[in-house]
Amino acid sequence: MHDGKQLLQALDSLWEKYQKRLTDCHQRANEEAVHKLRTGTRRFLALIELLQALAPNASLKKLRKNLKKQLDAFDDLRDTQVMLLEVSASQAFLPELRPFWTHLQRREHDLLLETPANLAEINLEKLESRIIQAKQQLASDLGKHSLKSAILAVIDEVYQVVLSRYQTIDVAHSSTIHRTRIAVKKLRYLLESGESLLPPLPVQHLENLQAYLTRMGEIQDSSVLLLHLKTFYGQELPLSVQTHYQHRHSSLLNAFMLQR
Repeated sequence: MHDGKQLLQALDSLWEKYQKRLTDCHQRANEEAVHKLRTGTRRFLALIELLQALAPNASLKKLRKNLKKQLDAFDDLRDTQVMLLEVSASQAFLPELRPFWTHLQRREHDLLLETPANLAEINLEKLESRIIQAKQQLASDLGKHSLKSAILAVIDEVYQVVLSRYQTIDVAHSSTIHRTRIAVKKLRYLLESGESLLPPLPVQHLENLQAYLTRMGEIQDSSVLLLHLKTFYGQELPLSVQTHYQHRHSSLLNAFMLQR
């Protein structure tokens, strides 16, 4: 089997998984289902971006645009559900959070009411048509030569972005960690996409990358929560709440800087 055929089979596999995640979200758009849909979409996007780098294709470009728009549509719901999980667990020792918890519940309810409309906007027939069109062109373009060196070149470019953003990390600005996280996430998904065609990675390499991403993700979630707390309470943010979550945020930052 030539390299291009393996990548096209991977495209088919991710497309099937994406559709399953979408069906699960239609049935129940809870935190787990939304998270799995977003993760599946990102994996799908990573392979599409790899294919687009190897053999530029108009259908792939449109497909990428569609999927990125879908990801953005679930940002607020995902953030709200993650905050709800955290705040629900903290209410026992921080009863001052009750009004914010009620606010988040209402927000989640409103966003869930919007979810069917957001899901309905996802036109699977159009997406599938673009995949079919792309595969017809890719079958020809990708079958002409070995792709290993080309895939490694694409991954090298992404890794250079990771290194560049890593060098700009500033503990005083957690947004710099978030920018690095986005680049590392893309690197991880690219490595997964091309894994079958690449030299073997070190043992547990992908698992270590995921652990690294998890630490950075916790910092981002903490930043989002602090921002929403300050927006909701304004000048009346309870000192106990501010102290708890600021200390938690600082601990996450310090642990990351020690382990990064």
